[in-house]
Order: sequence, then structure tokens, then C-alpha cells
Amino acid sequence: MIDSVHIGFTTAPTSVTIDAWRVKLFCQAIGETDPVYWDASAAADAGYAACPVPPTFLKAIETDHFNSAQLMEQLGVPLRSVLHAAQRFDYLAPLHVDERIEVSRRITDSYDKRDGALSFIVIDTQYLRDGVTIGTSRQTIVARNSIAAEASAA
Repeated sequence: MIDSVHIGFTTAPTSVTIDAWRVKLFCQAIGETDPVYWDASAAADAGYAACPVPPTFLKAIETDHFNSAQLMEQLGVPLRSVLHAAQRFDYLAPLHVDERIEVSRRITDSYDKRDGALSFIVIDTQYLRDGVTIGTSRQTIVARNSIAAEASAA
């Protein structure tokens, strides 16, 4: 079970510049074939000032900042017991290659189910450009609590 003292823990913000090479590698990894994401000419032909980033690229930025494994370590949760259960992204403005954004993450909730056998940890991430929020995400991680699970099975 997660100690509620951790709710509200917020990472120090870090800044990252969106790198074109990294976006191209990300597109290759996810099977994205639209050149608008890595070819400046294709982006310009499509009406963009610069290559946009694909929607889930914010996850890569989040991972560079303070990844979920680091957050689980902060909570004392063994990685072998966790599962990435869900994640939602909300986009408030477009993001392009060569833009600089700031990232911070916050543990916003934790609750147990199945008589404490499972702990759910909710983490919100904020993405800012020039001090303005351009996107957010909410991730839910499930941790299996072996002691509670064994007790409920008995």
C-alpha cells in the first residue's frame, strides 16, 4: 500500500528542446510513416511552420524528465509489481520540433482495491511552453501488494 504522505509530491521542472532526430526515431519506433513529422519540406507543404510532433511523443519527453520507475522508487514500490494501467493526454496547443518545453510531474492520488491487494497511483504531468500549459497527461499505475494479496487469499 502507498503511504498517502506521497500524494502531492511534485518533481522539479526540467526543460527539454524537441530534437528532430529524436522525433524521427520515435516515429520509426511506433510505425508512423507520415513524413510531416520529420521532413521539414513535407511539414511546410502541409502548412506547418516546423515539423509537428506525433501525439504520443509527450510520453518520451515525460520519460526523460522523471520517469515512472523513478517515481515508483520514490514511493518504495518494487518495479516487479507494477503495471502501466492507463494514460491520457490532453493537448492544448500544437508542439513542434526545436521548441523548448518544461515538464513537471505530480503524484495526485493513490487508492487501494481488492482489500489492499492492488494500489492505484495517479500521476499528472504538465507540459509548458513559455510558461503556458500546452498539454497535460494523467497516468495510472497499478502495483500488486504481495502481503495484502497473500492475506486476502488465506
